[in-house]
This record gives sequence, structure tokens and C-alpha cells, in this order.
Amino acid sequence: MSWKVISLGCDSFIVYDSRAAVHEKLGNNRAALLDAKKVVDIAPDRWQGYARSARLFHALNKDEAAIKMIDLALERIKPDDAQRRRELNALKSQATDASKTADERRRAHKAKTAYHIGKLPVEIFAEIFGFVVAADHVQVLKLSHVCKHWHGMTIKTPSLWQTLVVSKNRPTRKVRLWMERARTHISDLSFHHNIPEMDWPSILLELSPLSWCGLRSLVASGSLFSRLYDLLQQLSKTEAISRLEHLDVTGCPGFERFLPDFEDSHLDTLTVACFTPSMGGLWSRVHRLRTMTIEEGWIEILPALTANQSLENLVLSNLVLIPMQSGGDDRAELSNLQCLKLFNIASVSVITSVVVAPNLQVLHLFSISHSSDVLEFAHADPLRALRELRVGSCTTTTSSLKTIITGAPLLETLQISGIHGVVNDVLDFICGTRPNDQHQEVCTFLKHVDFSSCGDLLTRNAYSLVKTRLRTDQAVTVDEDGCPLIEAEMLPWFRGKVKVFSCVYMTKKEGKQRR
Repeated sequence: MSWKVISLGCDSFIVYDSRAAVHEKLGNNRAALLDAKKVVDIAPDRWQGYARSARLFHALNKDEAAIKMIDLALERIKPDDAQRRRELNALKSQATDASKTADERRRAHKAKTAYHIGKLPVEIFAEIFGFVVAADHVQVLKLSHVCKHWHGMTIKTPSLWQTLVVSKNRPTRKVRLWMERARTHISDLSFHHNIPEMDWPSILLELSPLSWCGLRSLVASGSLFSRLYDLLQQLSKTEAISRLEHLDVTGCPGFERFLPDFEDSHLDTLTVACFTPSMGGLWSRVHRLRTMTIEEGWIEILPALTANQSLENLVLSNLVLIPMQSGGDDRAELSNLQCLKLFNIASVSVITSVVVAPNLQVLHLFSISHSSDVLEFAHADPLRALRELRVGSCTTTTSSLKTIITGAPLLETLQISGIHGVVNDVLDFICGTRPNDQHQEVCTFLKHVDFSSCGDLLTRNAYSLVKTRLRTDQAVTVDEDGCPLIEAEMLPWFRGKVKVFSCVYMTKKEGKQRR
């Protein structure tokens, strides 16, 4: 009926209000809202249009508009119409609560999705990125792919691109890109060994504009190092060699021609593979090393140590140590030496007889034929600061190990692996089954033990070790892989008492070989 009356040209607010009520009952809220607006336009002084609009706005989750309509309706209702006022006030309360809930929901969503970091100053943004890249230089690529803003920030921050690692994958293009983004200020330059030699000329050409005096770290094979040196000579920038703080070079024939440029060297870390006697001239020029790693070759070790008495880390691997020609009593006082790692060293007594390291904390000995020689300096001067001892695949004796363990009261990590005939006696000594001469407790701070590949390790000794650690409330990690005499029935007990326990009798590969 309302539709027919309106079509005949009736312009009464009652008719539109009636049709709005029908639409509201049918759930056509938007159509009802149009008619309610018409009611307000025709009779702005009547409350009906405002009240119905308020209900419809609330149904459509437009609570702020609903509250405004309720206020307008309350202004037009007679003071004595208490029933309608209560209804509208109740509706207003519902709309107010709904509006607050919606605001909280919007704030929570904004807190999760809003781009707060974009409001940071550029300098702070770059500083944060710098911390990420300093931990892992590869992260600069991930940062540049997060979003358009981050991409722009990383591209415009040269300090993020100062580490360049050149590999065989499009090396020339990468060098060109890094040089552009770092604005020629590369501080760490590293070359993989598998770069095709045919790419070297183009790589060196792209590196020519580099700010060589700012280079602090260089990793290269010997042949490529020679080519780099030739480039520096052409550019009259050979002083860059003496400014290096980290150098890692492999197999460099004719090294003696580079020696003059190491004068007053700033080297802090040196790694050399395939060391030759001709490189011995370094020790008259390099005196500030804190970390030295020498792998393969022949070396006269005493001049290297006496020239760098600030050494903190010394790693020697697969070396033949050349004895001193003179039979003097020269010794190297390395009071700062904290870490000594020896791997596959022939005539190891050449180093142990000359080294004095009272503050040594980490000692690794692997594949050494006479490791009892290694412990000579422990006999004369106990390693009281030692915290980590790892011995593997060595021909040592129980008495030598007991001596060093007794003199190391702070020992926390002990590894004896791949050695037959000593581990059970050492464990008896540690657990007090066979006390030392002074009847003192040893290894009271022991936390981590590794007896892997000790085929004669007995279950009772491993059990005694865990029991003694439990009495001292000392958390222990135990590795007994490759120990076939450990009884399988005891494994649940070990795993229940030890925080980290491993006992793998054999690998899958070994199992297949025995079938």
C-alpha cells in the first residue's frame, strides 16, 4: 500500500516511515535507511526519522552515526514520553559499547599491520640494518628484497655493501654491482677458489677504482693474490698490503717478492695454507698478530711465536715443524695465548718445548703420534686456566692425561675420542675410584664430556661419571657414539639423568658394511 500511495505523489512522512518499517522488517536496511532519510527531510522536527535511522545505522555497524541520530531524536521527543526515551538510551548504550569494541579492534589490527619502522629516522634505520649485516653479510640481499622501502634504504646505504665475496657465479657482474652500491669503499674482499681464471682480468678491471687504502680483509688463492699485487703496483697502491688487518692466502709461490710491503704491517689475523720456508721473512715485519692459522707446509715456528707474543689463538694443521738450527734454550712467552689447536703435526715436541702459555683455556690435539710430548709444558707448569681439552686419534698415555687434568681445576669440557686403552682409567681417576696422590677432587666443574669412538669404554665408568656429576648438581652433556660396550639396558637411565646424551652404536653406513 505504501508503494502505491507514494507512486500517486503522496509526500507524507508517515507513508515513508511506514515503508521504511517494512524494509527494516525484511532486512533491507539500506533501502529502509533511504526512506528514513526522506522522513527526516520531510519532517525534520519529528523524532521518528531520527530514531529509525539510529536503529538502522546500528544494524549496519555505523555506531558513531547511530549515536548522532539518537541524540537528535532525544531532542525531539516530548519530556513526558519516558518509554521512548528509555528505548533510545538503551540503544545509545549498545551503540557506544559497539563503537568502543570496534575502535579497540581497529587499534589492534593497526598495531599488527602498521608500518611503524617506516617512521624511524634514516640514520637509525641504517644503524639497525648495519647490526644485521655485521652478523651475516649475506643478509643485505634479504633486506633489500623485503619491500620497496627497505630496498631503497639498502641501496642508498653504502656501508651495508662493504663485504664482497666473489664466486664463480657471474663474478664480474657482482663486482660491478657491489662497487656501485658500496661507492668503491669495500673493506672485506674475498675470492672463492673456484673462480675461472678467464674471469680474472675482467674482475680486476672492475676492482681498479676500489679505495684500496680502506681494504681491511683479503681472502684469495696465491695466484690471484699475485695478480692483485700486480694491479696494486700498476696503481701505485701497494701500501694497501701493510694496512690489511686480516689476510687469508693459499699456496702463493714467489711470496718473497711481497715481503717488503708487509713492513710495519697492521695484520691482526693471518691464515696461510701451503706455508713455505720463503714466507719466514714475514716474522721480521709482522708483530701484531692475535690469531694465526697455518695449514700444510714447513715452518720454523719459534720465530713466528717470538715475533707475535700477543697471540691469543694459534691453529697449526698438517705441518712439518722445522727445528731451530741453534741448540739454545729459547722459549716463547705467550701470556695472552688462550686457544691452541694442533692437527696432524709431525715432531710436535718442537712447539711444546718452546711454548709457555700460562693462561691457555682451550687445547685441541688431534692425529698426533706422540701426544705425550704435547703435554710437556703441562708437567712443568700446570695449565690452571684450562677449560676445554679435546684429544683425538692420538697415541697418548693415561699418566699424561692425568697430569694435565690434575693441573686444570677449571676444566669444563673433556673429549677423548678414537683412543684405545686410556678412557676407563681416566674416568676412574676423575670419579675418585682411583684417587690421585694428593687425594684431591679433580674436574669439579666438568660439564661436557665426549668419549666417542672409544671402543673399550665400559658402562660402569660412564655410570660413575654421571653419578658423581649428579651429586654436585652439575649439568652434564655426554657423547658416547661408537662405544659398543655401553649396555643398551642402561640407555634409558642415562637419558633420564643427563640433559644431552648421545649413544649411537654405529652409523647406517657402518651397519651396511657389516652385513
